[in-house]
Order: sequence, then C-alpha cells, then structure tokens
Amino acid sequence: MDSDQQPIIDWVNFPEGVPTFSLWDALHDSDLLAIESDLLARTVALRFDVAYVRDFHQLPKHTRFGIVVDGVRSVRLLRSVPWPGKFFVPQGASREQELALIAEYHRKWREESQSWSDLERLTSEGLEVSNATLARGPGVVALQLVLVAANDSYVEAYIRGEEIAFHVGETQATQEEFLGLGEAYWEAFAKKAKAD
Repeated sequence: MDSDQQPIIDWVNFPEGVPTFSLWDALHDSDLLAIESDLLARTVALRFDVAYVRDFHQLPKHTRFGIVVDGVRSVRLLRSVPWPGKFFVPQGASREQELALIAEYHRKWREESQSWSDLERLTSEGLEVSNATLARGPGVVALQLVLVAANDSYVEAYIRGEEIAFHVGETQATQEEFLGLGEAYWEAFAKKAKAD
C-alpha cells in the first residue's frame, strides 16, 4: 500500500473503539423493499416497510423508512449455505439440548460471497430484516444487515461509506429520531405483554 493511501476500513477491520448502534428496534422484521446503488453519486439507498412501527405511530400507509449511505467505498454480500447433512432434534430432548443441536448444525454452515446485484434482485423476491447494526465514527460508517430471503436462507449485507442519513417518509430524521420510533413501539409492546 502506498504511504498516502488510507487503509481499507470495512465491517471486518473497522477501527477499534468506533461505537456501534443496534438498529434492531427500528428495523427488525421489516421488509427491505428496494436497494438503489448509484455508482456515479457513490450512494446506496435502502427503503424499508416497517408496518408495525408505521401503524403504531399512525403514519400514512404509504410511509416508508429509508437509509442512505453516501460516499460509498465498499459493498459486500455473503450468504449462508446450510450444511446438507441430516439434522433432527430427538423426541424428548430438552430445550437446552435442542438449542445445542441447532447451534452445532449452524456451525457446519458456510459463508459464500455473492454479487451486490444479486442482493438488488433478491428484494423483488422478498427480504426480511432479522438484524441491523451501524458502526459510526468520524468520516466513516459501516452498516451490517442480516436478512432472511423468501427461501429461508440468510444473507449478510455490508455497506461502508462516509456518511449516513435516515428518512421517515419524505422527512429526513436524525439517527435518534429514527431509532426512537421503533423504541416507542417495543416499549409499548413490552408493557402490553406484561399487563396480559
């Protein structure tokens, strides 16, 4: 590497001490409707339908939640390929034994790389957000999305850029406002579950 080049910073080798933020409250179980990559503008725009948050806050039905990463330097996609061997949980197994067997089965899976355009095509078949995490430092952001495809396979998408913006409908929101909508829903959900 030339002395004037910056090291590659992505999710795997992110600088130590950069804070991470869970986006689970805002995006868990949402549908990833679209991914728009603009190579010339160096942006990746993601559009989500988070129906339960939208309905809880009584937002218009057409309201979508968006994330735009600017100054994009890298995008990566990995898919988890199930181990083709037999898997079963014996009848009468305890929950602890069941979880151990499932964990052992998942350890046998492997990751395979896929092209970013494959992910853009997968949105038309249906992708559900299982988890989302943001790492954010001065002049650098990295977004990790764990997605469940229509065939119940998992893919992990990674986007690294310079800045990130959040949107609720057509309105730009701060990270705190974006997360706060989901947090309010889950707090009310927990209170209702406790009351029941």
